[in-house]
Amino acid sequence: MRRGWVLVLLVVALGSAAWLGWSAPAASQVGESYLPAATEWQVHAPLVHANLALFPVTAARTYATSSYITLDDGLAAGSVKVTELGGLVRPRPGQPPVAERAQVTRLALVNESDKALILLAGEVVTGGKQDRVIGKDRVIPPKGEPLPLDVFCVEPGRWSGASLAFASKSLMANPSLREQAQVAQSQEAVWAANREALSGLISSVPASVVRESDSYAVVVEAAPLRRKIADVSASLQQEYEQALRERLRGKNVVGVVVAVNGEVIWADLFAEPALFEKYWPKLLRSYVVEALAVERREQPEASRHAAEDFLAEQEGRQIIEVEPGEYRLVQVDHPRYALFALTSLWEKDAPLLHFNKLRKETAREPKPGHPVPLPMPLRPQP
Repeated sequence: MRRGWVLVLLVVALGSAAWLGWSAPAASQVGESYLPAATEWQVHAPLVHANLALFPVTAARTYATSSYITLDDGLAAGSVKVTELGGLVRPRPGQPPVAERAQVTRLALVNESDKALILLAGEVVTGGKQDRVIGKDRVIPPKGEPLPLDVFCVEPGRWSGASLAFASKSLMANPSLREQAQVAQSQEAVWAANREALSGLISSVPASVVRESDSYAVVVEAAPLRRKIADVSASLQQEYEQALRERLRGKNVVGVVVAVNGEVIWADLFAEPALFEKYWPKLLRSYVVEALAVERREQPEASRHAAEDFLAEQEGRQIIEVEPGEYRLVQVDHPRYALFALTSLWEKDAPLLHFNKLRKETAREPKPGHPVPLPMPLRPQP
């Protein structure tokens, strides 16, 4: 099946760009809105630790997602495989060896499971020639052929590896880094966000780790930073579990709105509690990393009303990317924020699987001081 880009904007059509027999999914900008109404969700009092506040969000209506698999589960089971380009495709006679065809911003993926695969922007895969972060939300049907996977490097100092394959350490990039992958869609911007995050965490990481690696995964997994992230996450998890037993008992918790230093900056909402629970541990750690990476400021706590307003604002330029029979990804771009809504077209009911909204870095409160610069490693030249 060949797929072409069609951008309905001043009725301009772009030609298809094939890659190993595939081309990109169709994209369009139209007047019809596929966005969920914010009234479908209810925001509750926050879980708070230091400068981080997480507002649980419940939904009156949910969708079963038992026919889907996450990237972490698929990689762990071996039913989902991610490799450098060439790792899943044999080279044709006369072509260079597969290892030489690897690209920084593109991997190959195959879903051999009997469930549809959900990919979320910001998920980190480790291995190959360098660690990568997934660039956008999408759904991959089961039992399919190898497909291209848009990614960005989060380990600019390495371009080598004994294996072309990737694994998952159940890592989600922090929100500021996820923003650059989703919105800027620029490798330079992702590298800059990676450096900023790591420089903000430098006081919690042994100097030897910083000297030896600029990998997001290596740094956030290094002790004692790993212990600090785990301690904060455990404290918030304990408060969350207590809330589930008490004020949230019997309610469908489908995600959270995130505030750092009294400012609402992020939201991740899912189709049902079971799907949210699959992502919650690594999402929680990513929010903790975001809070630790910025200087704590004495600010009034963000209010529930502010979190509700954040979800309600959905105005902006709407771009809709559609892969027939697989998914629809709606992006709304506004000077102050961006939001993404991933709907599955693999099912007849077309459930909304993931809703993500972010306050753009340029619209946030100015950050005090300047981050400590990290050594600039040599960038790989694939």
